[in-house]
Amino acid sequence: MRNVSVDRINTAQRGDALALLRSLPSGCSPLVFFDPQHRAVLDRLKFGNEGERQKGRAKLPAMTNDYIDACCREAARVLSPSGYLMRWVDTFGLCEAQHLRIADIIQCVDLIAYNCRIGNGYRSRRRGDYLLVLQREPLAAKRTWRDRSIPSRWIEKIDRNAHPHIKPIGLITRLIGAVTKPGDLVVDPAAGSFLVRYLHPPKNPARHFPTHLSRSQFPRRAKEASARAADV
Repeated sequence: MRNVSVDRINTAQRGDALALLRSLPSGCSPLVFFDPQHRAVLDRLKFGNEGERQKGRAKLPAMTNDYIDACCREAARVLSPSGYLMRWVDTFGLCEAQHLRIADIIQCVDLIAYNCRIGNGYRSRRRGDYLLVLQREPLAAKRTWRDRSIPSRWIEKIDRNAHPHIKPIGLITRLIGAVTKPGDLVVDPAAGSFLVRYLHPPKNPARHFPTHLSRSQFPRRAKEASARAADV
């Protein structure tokens, strides 16, 4: 967490994800969560319901593939050696192998799928998304991942009333516990519900107290997160 301003951590921020990552020093974090708002899949599928059945999602600023790649490259720079980038991806992004565009700088070492409510699809209908586990070199498993009971198929009910793109709280909690140590910085440059700020590992929580740096491009979410923090 060296050279990171203390007034920026554990605070819900509003701003640009790429700008936040570029402002951080190299090698300052072992864990980055990245949940981009994909534009490519909406352009390809053209369901035509962005402003109707998906009003909440339609208000979120969409990200191009080039922007997402740039964020991932900056995240790789921010990561400490053998650090992890947890990148949420939809079925379209997985089938298009979008992560291979950044394979020269960070490698995909695992994949976790999670189930949620049924969605759209021209052939099979989507039920859940995927988490790409990307690691900066040198690649290592045993010394960097302490929780080996996390299943590759994660089943958890999520409440989309809190945020249209909310992710499984239980899974995020386990991942933080698996790869962070006391005092580590966890970066979440595209925060939506700001879940990462409030989570601690379930086992031996007194031992793990990572600090968090989260930012959202959706101003209302930052305001809501700040209000929740005031109530804690």
